[in-house]
Amino acid sequence: LFSLGLKAETLHLDDEYALIMEQMQGVIKAYDLIILSGGVSKGKFDFLPKALTELKVEKLFHRVAQRPGKPFWFGWQKEEDAVVFALPGNPVSSFIGTHRYILPWLEACLQQQGRAPEYAKLTADFHFKPALTYFLQVRLTMNHAAEMMATPVTGNGSGDLANLADADALLELPADRTVFRAGEVFPLIRFR
Repeated sequence: LFSLGLKAETLHLDDEYALIMEQMQGVIKAYDLIILSGGVSKGKFDFLPKALTELKVEKLFHRVAQRPGKPFWFGWQKEEDAVVFALPGNPVSSFIGTHRYILPWLEACLQQQGRAPEYAKLTADFHFKPALTYFLQVRLTMNHAAEMMATPVTGNGSGDLANLADADALLELPADRTVFRAGEVFPLIRFR
């Protein structure tokens, strides 16, 4: 939870709808920027989308065509001028949502110059079947021709936070394909 220029705090919300409503009402009044993790998917205890709607947070979008991180939710509460980012609870999904959406948004709000676009060349063929943008974890190296090379880091899905320790960046693979060939160049989100 952040109030730009004033304070930052953390808060744990229990999986009880009445408590979420009570706590979020105060949070929306107190903070300009709210970043939530978990509770936005379609599970039995994923109450946040319903609670935010009831608290008059306008949903600008819910769910993005990507993996990991599909359940991502974003909205704005006009009366209190509060922006809400609600990330999926899986750690890799939250990490990707932070780097792909929250940090660029925050840089723009603070009128900081955004990062220059970066690209890297895939070192091995990769296949991904669903029609979703895929954020592939990669290790970066520079070859003899001074080209940025991206080697896929295999892991165990969006709950495998330890896998990020072996990666340097995310290669953003487009949704309109299923086969990505070694030697092709794709956008890069560097985090290390």
